[in-house]
Amino acid sequence: MPLWLLLTFLAILPVSGNRGAVIYKEQCASCHGDRGQGVANEYDEALVGKKSVESLAKYIHRSMPEDDEEAVVDDDALRVAEYMHAAFYSPEAQAKMKPVRKDLLRLTQHQHRRAITDIIQSFRHRPWQGDKNGLRGNYFNKEKMNDRKGKLLERIDPLPSFDLKSDHGIENLNPKAHSVFWTGSLLPPETGTYHFRMISPNGMRMYLNEPDHQKDAFIDAWVSSSNKMREVEASTFLLGGHAVSLFIEFLCFKEKESSFRIEWKRPHGVWEPLPSKALFPDGVTEAAIVTSSFPADDASLGYERGSSISKAWNEATANAAIEATALIFDDINELARTKDNDAERWNKMKKFCHQFAERAFSRPPSKIQHQIYVDTPFREAGHDCDTATKRSLMLILTSPYFLYPSLNRNEKGEPDQHSTAAHLALAVWDSVPDKQLREAAKRNHLQNPKQIQDQLWRMLGDPRAKAKLKTFFHHWLNLSEKEDLDKDPKLFPGFDEKIIADLRTSLDLFINSVVWTDSSDYRRLFTEQNVFLNHRLAEFYGTEKPKSGSFESLPTPDRKRAGLFTHPYVLTAFSYHQQTSPIHRGVYLSRNILGRFLKPPPNAIEFKDADFKPNLTMREKVTHLTKDESCMACHAIINPVGFSLENFDATGRFRTHEKNKPINTSSDYETPDLDTIRINGPHDLAKLAVESDDAHRAFLKHLFHHLIQQPTNAYGFDKMDKLHKSFKDTGFHIRNMIVTMALETIPK
Repeated sequence: MPLWLLLTFLAILPVSGNRGAVIYKEQCASCHGDRGQGVANEYDEALVGKKSVESLAKYIHRSMPEDDEEAVVDDDALRVAEYMHAAFYSPEAQAKMKPVRKDLLRLTQHQHRRAITDIIQSFRHRPWQGDKNGLRGNYFNKEKMNDRKGKLLERIDPLPSFDLKSDHGIENLNPKAHSVFWTGSLLPPETGTYHFRMISPNGMRMYLNEPDHQKDAFIDAWVSSSNKMREVEASTFLLGGHAVSLFIEFLCFKEKESSFRIEWKRPHGVWEPLPSKALFPDGVTEAAIVTSSFPADDASLGYERGSSISKAWNEATANAAIEATALIFDDINELARTKDNDAERWNKMKKFCHQFAERAFSRPPSKIQHQIYVDTPFREAGHDCDTATKRSLMLILTSPYFLYPSLNRNEKGEPDQHSTAAHLALAVWDSVPDKQLREAAKRNHLQNPKQIQDQLWRMLGDPRAKAKLKTFFHHWLNLSEKEDLDKDPKLFPGFDEKIIADLRTSLDLFINSVVWTDSSDYRRLFTEQNVFLNHRLAEFYGTEKPKSGSFESLPTPDRKRAGLFTHPYVLTAFSYHQQTSPIHRGVYLSRNILGRFLKPPPNAIEFKDADFKPNLTMREKVTHLTKDESCMACHAIINPVGFSLENFDATGRFRTHEKNKPINTSSDYETPDLDTIRINGPHDLAKLAVESDDAHRAFLKHLFHHLIQQPTNAYGFDKMDKLHKSFKDTGFHIRNMIVTMALETIPK
């Protein structure tokens, strides 16, 4: 027999001798791939899981192949299950086939911006803002236009505002000549562009992120015009969780009318007074925020990560380095602790560059790194100290040791405690280590789990951690791309942009009330029946108004809420302009929260309301639209979930009838274990999210991806099992899982 023929025979022998493999090749491979890897436009999800052979056989017997469910049954189904389990389905098989490796990732756009800000900030004092809210108000009478006559009062005001006609509480105030200035800091809750608006008939100006008031005012309307009411606006980009200084000055001099107020419009928000919870009476140093534009980061896996490299990205990093260097040189003497005529300026600037490299690389530079990034620029610049420093900073900020955090290794190429510090900072803050982490690494205080856990719990108290976790929840809930939540004003009068902004705030307050309490219990995300409401929301949703003027956790009239499933903002986001969308609600909840896999539809069918009789309910329309057998393979999962929420309209208000017909929210639902259960409403969905291992694992997967930006299997095919066990053992404690994930992914 020729050698080639013998080799061909040996290659096909295992398949021809294994009945399960033969059946799989004939009946399954066309949709799932020869090794279960998936087939584009058919079933592109890999056949990987943890079902037992018996459970897998049961599923194949009942459901596969989809076009002929009787083709593989009984003993054939068992043989296919045995083959799949051993060949590629089980974690053990996957580990043998293709070990998952950690990807080499660069900083994302957000991480890059955050890191530069924090590096520069590290050369300044970063005070603790304390627990008090508001701004420090200083009240004066005026003798001349530019002179203050003596302080009448100093107090902490919840809001920077004044009205002469109100009970302002300032004794001996000259009604025709007075001034006020407020000092403190502003803590933005999320990253994005913020708009500010000052309103007054008098003189006013505002310095934002400029603590010394030596540069141009952010808003300057100091000279009033005929005592007429004016509105003056400006906008700027701010980082969530990073406080900026705030100085507001107001002047009334020989004028009849005297009043002042300031409003802001935060990302996804509307014009509203500055909230007291974002204001602090103590000032902070300047934050150097880089605003250079970057190409979008890769989000194909459901979370942003720095996996793509392009010419545009390289240009963006260079532009950002130029901008950052310019920001540094605005205050270079302060940052480098020197002066223009300082005899030691050369040495101090060189020392500054060395320290900058240490903080950018998250470790002391090696001798070679010091030579490349510090010595060489200073040697080649001759006697031009400023040019040497600028070259050094540009080299550092475009260095792979800054841009690629995973390159953080010692001179032997091994991870050490500096690598640990860099990993913790990136996971929890999207940034570089602070002084305490750097010192801990230098002193070998990051060498055991207890020391590392202590640092992680400390780090979780930082506003940057809260800002990052807030971003996670918006990604997990798939709300980041939901910009247009408007509804038909004729069908939903009163549902305007203010209601939408209030609902977003309500959702954030609810999530915070779960995550940042002692229990931090994931299950409460689905079992809480109250909704955070202010007066405006309470009126729209027809419930009792809060006793205070702000948001309070209150019951709604229906008493049928189930946490995130029924929060009005979520329900609104996954609805049409005029009506609900059980499909959108069902797809999102099934995938992201319940952890069900849904393959792409075989044929994309657009929902057109005009195609249906006007007297049909949404459930009747969706049932008709998805009745085909090819659709029901997934819609048997999607529809029951979506139908269970039909008691809530497109704005999340409770209802009992649609089209003059009682709403039916009950359906049979097939679980991943092929058991059929009855879902009657949102509380049954909540029960699934609370009790289902698939739901737990879906949440953990999304959280892991957001923190670590790597697949869980890159840390072993049993990593998710360990995380899930820890999750249950700690009472589903969300913050504890953040600590666990960061701890168990430290470079080794």
